[in-house]
Amino acid sequence: MGISNLQYTRTAQLGEDWYAMGYGGLLEMMYAGAGGELLYRPFNSPLALGAGLNWVRQREFDQQFGLRDYDVWTGDLSAYLETGIEDVLAKVSVGRYLTGDLGTTLDLSREFDNGVRVGAWATFTDAGDAFGEGSFDKAFYLSIPMDAFFVRSSRNRSNIAWQPLTRDGGARLARRYQLYDLTGERDLGRYWEDYDSGWD
Repeated sequence: MGISNLQYTRTAQLGEDWYAMGYGGLLEMMYAGAGGELLYRPFNSPLALGAGLNWVRQREFDQQFGLRDYDVWTGDLSAYLETGIEDVLAKVSVGRYLTGDLGTTLDLSREFDNGVRVGAWATFTDAGDAFGEGSFDKAFYLSIPMDAFFVRSSRNRSNIAWQPLTRDGGARLARRYQLYDLTGERDLGRYWEDYDSGWD
């Protein structure tokens, strides 16, 4: 039986609107390594900016603690925008992917009142036909908060994705945590947009 994830994660608030996260270990099914993320997210602002950098090494196929020879630096710069249109969140990332290819990922999603998020993303890179599968990748996904199933509050989410073809070009590190998700309380409108104080 393999180990899909075994990592140490540390988060910190560096300033009023700045957040940081560092992590290391077995980061996903195929890669182990270490990395960090920095996020600028002003309170109740529709815009946030992030940056991440990781050094990872490919794991052995048995998904234990063995590592293979392949390693790579990967990371991105990201912008998040609450569009104000039907609660749609737009995320644009530019960076280096797991095969060393450079490109852009566009992610559009919508979160409903019950916390369920539905979205889709598409990636375009300079990989060309180097891996025999092209440089374009896409997927649809569903993210469900675990709060919907348990009586105790939880920040964890269950993620389900439909990806027609897993490609080498445009492959991203499947990180367990994202600072934007962990700082959701910074979006005041998500919790108070329907609140009437009664003081009018």
